[in-house]
Amino acid sequence: MKCFGFLLFFMVCMSFPILPASHAERLQSIVIESISYNVELEEKESITFKLNGPRVPNVFRLNGDKPRLVMDFPEAVYTGGKNIPVNNGKLVHGIRTGVHTSPVMKTRVVIDLSSQYDVKYEQITADKETVLTIILSPIYIEKIEDKSDVAQIAVGQGIGIEKTETEKPVSPVSVENESLAEEAAASDSSGGGSQLLEISFDDSSNKGEMVIFRLNDFYPPTVSAIEEETPRVLCDFMDMQLGSGVTEVISAKGKYVERIRAARHENPDKVRVVLDLAPDRDYDLQQVFFKNDNLFFIIVNELPVEVISD
Repeated sequence: MKCFGFLLFFMVCMSFPILPASHAERLQSIVIESISYNVELEEKESITFKLNGPRVPNVFRLNGDKPRLVMDFPEAVYTGGKNIPVNNGKLVHGIRTGVHTSPVMKTRVVIDLSSQYDVKYEQITADKETVLTIILSPIYIEKIEDKSDVAQIAVGQGIGIEKTETEKPVSPVSVENESLAEEAAASDSSGGGSQLLEISFDDSSNKGEMVIFRLNDFYPPTVSAIEEETPRVLCDFMDMQLGSGVTEVISAKGKYVERIRAARHENPDKVRVVLDLAPDRDYDLQQVFFKNDNLFFIIVNELPVEVISD
């Protein structure tokens, strides 16, 4: 099977243009002035980015034997060295940077994580979003006896640990395969809170095939990928309700997107939307959020050339 390569690109747009396809207009360049690593108290470690203007990076995690946290800064330039010094780190083993020019211009920062710990992270912004800090901390797993079986609980997290499928390599970077739990019944949207109101598919644009999510506020999902005979994109909306108007299964029958599935999950509480893609292709995936309209787009295209791995 052909390699399943993903590039994830994220933009936040404050207003919605007349034509949805115009979302791909280029952003003004931003300079990443410095990247620094620090060991914090309480077993925490941090990575701080200082920029000359606000920029929202796309962050995704790659698990497996060599876990990594990947941060893509669209239309951003970093003139420092390719390797950031990491001293006395237990959770972070290395920080690498690189510039990608295809299919979009971006600076990619790869944080090599320890394989001995389960690591969680949070993002903190300051100084009008020109300073971004990533705080990493360990998650300790405690086994407790259940009447029926042994359960794993993430201490302090209050979440269950999902079973994972066997990992397969993905080019340019490998992505851990997450299991798809049995489809849960959709919950009514009348309860308030964060809600996914509608999912639609549009293959009429020359910018690519679009999966459009309408929400009731600014709730970007976590996006990851699975490579198998049927490659998939997973969009996880945490602490989200599934609106009564959402079609749970959409037969898109596109050139790239074959089917879209939505389901409510527990442990952790989320709505997962799965994009089943056509096999034997290399894909470019773009994410765009039109904040004023609460619209989130996934735009799927095929990569014309092989992407060089980090």
